[in-house]
Amino acid sequence: MKFRIFLIVLFCFSLPLLSEERSVYSAAMAKKDITGPSVGVMFWGFAREDQTGVGIHTRQFARSLVIRDQSSKKLLAYVTAEVGGIPFEIQRDVVKRLQSELDPGFNYGNVLINASHTHSGPAGHFHYSEVSFYSKDFYSESYAVLRDGIFESIKEAYLKMKPAELTVGKAMVSEAGVNRSLSAYLANPESERKTYSDNIDREMLQLTVVVSGVPVGFVNWYGVHPTNITFDNRLISSDNKGIASLLAESEAKKQGLTDFVAIFAQANEGDVSPNLNLNNTGPGKDIYDSSFIIGKRQFIASQQILKSEGKRLSGGISFTQRFIDMSKHPVSSEFSGTGKTETTCPSAYGYSFAAGSTEEGGGHWLFHEGMTSKNRRFYIDWIAKFMLQSPSDELRACQNPKAVLFPMGETKPIPSLPQILPYGLTLIGDLTILVLPHEVTTMSSRRLKKEVQSVLKDKTTEIVLSGLTNDFSGYITTPEEYSTQNYEGGHTLHGPQSLNALRQEFHKMAAELKEGRSATPQTIMPLDLSDRIHPLKIPSSDVVSTKPQSVIQPSSESYQRGEVVSCRVASANPNVGYPKVTSYLWVEGLEKSTWKPVRSDADFDTKFIYQKRGLWGRTEESVDLIWETSFDTKPGEYRLVHEGVYLSADGVKSNYRIECPSFRITEGGI
Repeated sequence: MKFRIFLIVLFCFSLPLLSEERSVYSAAMAKKDITGPSVGVMFWGFAREDQTGVGIHTRQFARSLVIRDQSSKKLLAYVTAEVGGIPFEIQRDVVKRLQSELDPGFNYGNVLINASHTHSGPAGHFHYSEVSFYSKDFYSESYAVLRDGIFESIKEAYLKMKPAELTVGKAMVSEAGVNRSLSAYLANPESERKTYSDNIDREMLQLTVVVSGVPVGFVNWYGVHPTNITFDNRLISSDNKGIASLLAESEAKKQGLTDFVAIFAQANEGDVSPNLNLNNTGPGKDIYDSSFIIGKRQFIASQQILKSEGKRLSGGISFTQRFIDMSKHPVSSEFSGTGKTETTCPSAYGYSFAAGSTEEGGGHWLFHEGMTSKNRRFYIDWIAKFMLQSPSDELRACQNPKAVLFPMGETKPIPSLPQILPYGLTLIGDLTILVLPHEVTTMSSRRLKKEVQSVLKDKTTEIVLSGLTNDFSGYITTPEEYSTQNYEGGHTLHGPQSLNALRQEFHKMAAELKEGRSATPQTIMPLDLSDRIHPLKIPSSDVVSTKPQSVIQPSSESYQRGEVVSCRVASANPNVGYPKVTSYLWVEGLEKSTWKPVRSDADFDTKFIYQKRGLWGRTEESVDLIWETSFDTKPGEYRLVHEGVYLSADGVKSNYRIECPSFRITEGGI
């Protein structure tokens, strides 16, 4: 009898150990604030110098998933940062710091930093900036906030890893995108198009992380541009993908999961617009409403997957990575489609790049989509020569039928855009992730996935494409789409063989993983431009003022649910406190005589807008604090609060706080 009791006790105490030993993975997730300076910095994405920030719609975050293969001890970090693009320099710096401070097992192949591609975030974090159309300025302070936020999110996830179950599920995303370049898509062979049910990929694939039977977060891939919030906007916003993350994390919090992290990663969004009307407007009453609607539709699909059983991943982690000089990469006859070896080209913007996407509001009036080499204009070429330089005849021939506008890859002493780019392939069990620094169109993505599937065969059952990852280098279109020279073709930087070159290289990387071969040794690396950049101070970060104290326009005494609450208060320039101020706007609720924060400028239903006015020879600085209440808002007493930092005449920076008068939310309303 004693022996039986001993066996039972031994078995019970062994269960956790057996569970850990049998667990295939350890994993955890984390997120950190990476919000850029909110005032006076040009936004990245629409390339409009007049689109500079004046406040915040939602803050920006970096969200990370870190996984360890328990058997091989291999690591994988996957990050989505709510910025327009990630420069390779960020990956380089983050990897270096991870290796030295955390774990030497991190490297370029297993640290995947994806950009959500919001067009409503401050620029100034790319080393290739002096001739960039997205921003000519580089701000070392905001670069450091982005770099360090990504590092800290990976570090936190790494340090709290526990045995975890990883499951994969899929769902269709209803009416969250539309092909904005249909004429280019229709240039692809009809026989190929008929094999697919739609002209965009509407399926979301989601990897869910479960620890001790409880989901701690997920990462999903669905390709759609975060451009509901258009170039008229001047508030920092994570747009539809960021809103989807906030909705998912808020829903999890209602279930008691306070540390839940929801990553809505960017995928093959190259020709997919969220503005369903195809005239730079979405389904909502304004740009912010449209962003919420498209974000919510992605959130709904993610919840469907989260609540389903999913398929458990059971294989280990493997990955391979390489740098490719896309300015002159040979493409063998097997992949070129011409029966002979071809090459990619030094990067160049086309006329149709300057035209912008018509469906997203268009670009410069001198240009229109579809302009090919037959549509060259001598006066445009002369202006381009004056602005940068003329392309060589060899470049024009290589890029044909693109009408070359700016030969970014031919400038001296160094190219004006990166030519050596990072690519990779990662397997988590039978989930395969293609890693590219491009915006990839729907059919281009399908061809790349098909190429990898043809090699891996039954070694993989699910394939996703992680675009805009570890660098940014324009678009990838099929050769047929490229020939139409819509915006996407004009922004396919390395010429008509770009996709075929990548099919070739992903074929090779898939073979390496399937056969267990070591990756080809790296012989080239991206240029290090650290000694060539000229950092600038954050605009208005040293503006002297007196301590802001006054409430200029108080909120009303009472509001019904669904009404918009606003209060205007005096302020210092928000950049004086950057990046120390954690939130410029708080909504506080009264609970048992104690004011507690219930919302902030990180939430999608608030807005923080800075204004500077000249008034009778004086300058008045103020902020509007805005909260859009909803039917779900709990009746009660609230107040809006502004926090910031001001710089006094004696050179000392001090915190300040202004509390608007309290108000009541009543039961009525929508």
